[in-house]
Amino acid sequence: MRDKDRVPRTDITRRFTDALLDLHHRRAVPEGVLRESRRTWVNVVHTAIGASRHPIVDAMVAVHATTGTGGRPLLSRPERSDPYGLALITATAAHIEDFDDTHLATVIHPGAACLGAALALGGDREGAEVLHAFALGVEAQLRVGVALTPSHYDEGWHITGTCGVIGAAVTAGLLLGLDREGLARCVGLAASQTVGHREGFGSAVKPFNAGKASANGVLSALLAAQEFTAPGSPLEGRQGLFSALSPAADPDDVLRDLGERWESSNNTYKPYPCGIVSHPAIDAAVALSPRLEGRDVTSVEVRCHPLVVELTGNPQPENGLRAKFSTVHGVAAGLLDGTVGLPQYEDARVTAPDARDLRAATRLEPDSSCARDEATLRVRLGDGTELTEHVAHARGSSSRPLTDAELEAKALALTEPVLGGRARTMLRSSWDLEAATTLTEHFAPAKVEGATA
Repeated sequence: MRDKDRVPRTDITRRFTDALLDLHHRRAVPEGVLRESRRTWVNVVHTAIGASRHPIVDAMVAVHATTGTGGRPLLSRPERSDPYGLALITATAAHIEDFDDTHLATVIHPGAACLGAALALGGDREGAEVLHAFALGVEAQLRVGVALTPSHYDEGWHITGTCGVIGAAVTAGLLLGLDREGLARCVGLAASQTVGHREGFGSAVKPFNAGKASANGVLSALLAAQEFTAPGSPLEGRQGLFSALSPAADPDDVLRDLGERWESSNNTYKPYPCGIVSHPAIDAAVALSPRLEGRDVTSVEVRCHPLVVELTGNPQPENGLRAKFSTVHGVAAGLLDGTVGLPQYEDARVTAPDARDLRAATRLEPDSSCARDEATLRVRLGDGTELTEHVAHARGSSSRPLTDAELEAKALALTEPVLGGRARTMLRSSWDLEAATTLTEHFAPAKVEGATA
């Protein structure tokens, strides 16, 4: 880029927060972006409800539930918590199954942190205001993520946690009604509360990072409202977020074409509950499965992008959480079961002898000429037959996005075990967020017995 086109780096944070606040006040998020934000909302609300009874959530509730009638009700649970705990638990639940939305260019899952912030502070806000604040929070964290990419992630940071706190802070700050000074302080506070390393992948720490990002964003907004001080250049400063977390970052990315070009329009939704780089290989395995016709498989080769080996190269995961970062498990499950969903990532399925044996016969072949959403599967059978399946673009990618009908089927599969007959009502309410008088009203179908408003 030419030097004269570069945005001055001395006031990036302030110009960023001013622009976001202006877009919010003018309700200037374009309809096409709002439509994708509705899809993001539908997807992440249902991943959060679907995991609301997960043991990881149970453990967090045991620590953060309030006593008596204080706090607000947790999503699809009878317990209550304060705003910090509500954001923490909601965003963690949304990311537990690795089934939430994904921005492939940065590998950020932006919806979880912003959903937690919205529930924590938006209960009495109109649905239209919530959707705009949610959309702008998603956009804010993705822009920070683009500026940090790729060196930040490559160095071991969990980018959903480190950038999610910015998105949560923006959503929370807008819903709290912070002014220009307040929103700038809010983002300044959030920039000092980044969290998450990739070493935690395959454990409860990964979804916890999304939860902490959301809770820290809410805390930032609440403290900013109390005029808690923060640095003036937290993103672009000489020792600020970009310098500390990725020396190769391009801070100009947060402002470039803001309001005209929207990173949130590139958000995608998973058909499989696992690391997104595994999806093209799983697509190929599911498509090829009927052609096996019960014959023995002697070897499986997966031609894939090199990132697959780095992120999801675990050859023999010992449980369901770790299997979400094992492409060879996803391929084995797809070939054996002809489908890959939550049951294929239960501990019993992961440790089953047939899955273990087929994983052992599967080899990843990284190829730098292979796109991130592309894979080729070569399966050799005991009778000498070789079967091949190529996937140019994975289902759910920007090139093959899930339809609204596919999103709805996924949503209902996640929430019907929790909500029963109310799942369809919650789904309709999710699509119609803007029609809700309050966010509390919007989530009424997800309320469970024993919970109070």
